[in-house]
Amino acid sequence: MGGAEAYDIDGLQVEPRAVLDGCGERVACGRCGKKVRYFCYVCCEPVGALSGKIPQLRLPFKLDILKHAGELDGKSTAVHAKLIAPSDTRLTTYTEASLADVDLSRTLLLFPGPDARDISEVDRGSFDRVVVIDGTWRQAKGMVRLDAGLRTLRKVTVHPRKTRFWRYQSLDDSFMATIEAIYFLYRDTVGPGYAGEYDGLMFFYKYFYQMIQSEYAAQPDRPFTWRQREQYIDYGRAEEKKEGGAGRAPKRDTRAKVDYEFADDLALDAVFDEDAA
Repeated sequence: MGGAEAYDIDGLQVEPRAVLDGCGERVACGRCGKKVRYFCYVCCEPVGALSGKIPQLRLPFKLDILKHAGELDGKSTAVHAKLIAPSDTRLTTYTEASLADVDLSRTLLLFPGPDARDISEVDRGSFDRVVVIDGTWRQAKGMVRLDAGLRTLRKVTVHPRKTRFWRYQSLDDSFMATIEAIYFLYRDTVGPGYAGEYDGLMFFYKYFYQMIQSEYAAQPDRPFTWRQREQYIDYGRAEEKKEGGAGRAPKRDTRAKVDYEFADDLALDAVFDEDAA
């Protein structure tokens, strides 16, 4: 796993269940009319009862997320950053003109490699913006190789962590979901004194991770798709609840809701679908 270490997602200082468990049926997005349960991934806005109830953060430097044109909106976690930090996040589909209005000398690119420095080692006064690519590893490498602007940016990385992402990918566990990488980008900038300032970025991610874990842990015989990540589900969660005497929360039918309601035909069993490397 390239030295990746596990991180405590349950211990993040954000508790989404009190808000998200109360979401009812899908409602229409006020801008595009698409019916969704939590947020519109096209308009990047919460819907219905969630309006005004999700964390709102200000970031210490601007975030530009360049989404590969081949990356499906419904499979991306990058929208979480735009929802939680709308004033400081720009999420756009990549074109050759994406960086036309950016001061490249004051911009970093979050991208691993031998020439990338750990973000914790970069002078905070030397940059105002970080670019993050949203796409598969193959897509991201292609964008950086072909785009002269991206190639000139100083590259940074974060300390390796073991991903908690539910979508199967053939690379090792240190390849994180986009929102995980963004979260640790800001967390590692703070360093050892970090006190949960940016945990809100993981609001939706933590909720869906815990929902998937709970559903599978409570049903140990539930089948997966033909490809799955070994030992991903913590079946001890169900046992802990039994021993605690509180019992499991009333079961909600989440089989069609795992990928954030992004596709009508996705089921909870599709949670380990392969994301091409």
